[in-house]
Amino acid sequence: MKLHSDFKKTVIAFSAAILLGTGVAGGVDVPGLSLTIAAASGAQVASQTDQKTQKELQALVAGVKEGTLLAYYVRDKVSNPQDAISFSGKGFVFKDYKSFAAKFKALKGPSIPQPGNLPKGFTLARAIIYPPAVANDSELYLQLEQELKAAAVAGNSNKQLFSKIISWNQTNLSMQLYAKGKANFSIVTGSPPAKLPEGAVPFVRASESKKELTVNGRKVVLTTDSAKDASFNTKLVWLDNSGTIQYTLSDNRASTLTTNEMLAVAKTMIK
Repeated sequence: MKLHSDFKKTVIAFSAAILLGTGVAGGVDVPGLSLTIAAASGAQVASQTDQKTQKELQALVAGVKEGTLLAYYVRDKVSNPQDAISFSGKGFVFKDYKSFAAKFKALKGPSIPQPGNLPKGFTLARAIIYPPAVANDSELYLQLEQELKAAAVAGNSNKQLFSKIISWNQTNLSMQLYAKGKANFSIVTGSPPAKLPEGAVPFVRASESKKELTVNGRKVVLTTDSAKDASFNTKLVWLDNSGTIQYTLSDNRASTLTTNEMLAVAKTMIK
């Protein structure tokens, strides 16, 4: 099964930028969707059944409401070679910080001090609260996997798509986007990336330069990337006091902000 290519590319590109804490490309209209496409990659040639399933999935995704997750399973070895459960979730989009912060607090999200020292001309373009990620070893995933695959076994042999809508009321993943024309910088909160296996070496682009700084007594990792194809110019990453929440401040390639200007914003957030 093959998702509509434009929709798929937009969601994947934006999700990658946000979740990796890189700069967000200017001019992207963010719908507040966070989509995991595990079961949708693969087949380049769709059969009649695949096309029917594609339309069915598109309709389901389009109908996802704020604060819900669509869990779905595609029973097809070609389009879903990993035999995985996938999710499409719709978050909440805000135009003002106060409403965003209040909703995030209600969802038990981490504290996010309102950034100060904004560079001249930069204002909040949007703030997004994303659905929680569902790890494939989590209790929820395993429960849904058992339920959806059982439905597939018991269901019509010609049916490929099995789904369930579930609600969510807690998340720690959010993004604030501050823009001035095509230039922007984002503030992303979420869980720190999983630790690499012992002996593994993290990938670092040859064009990247990293160093550690201390800002208001907190360790901050500063990364700059000089390559023309880089998704950001400057990135600042730090953890909260508990070490369980990661904050990432990064600008996009259209930005001309200096490292000092970025640090000035970070200093207002690190308490």
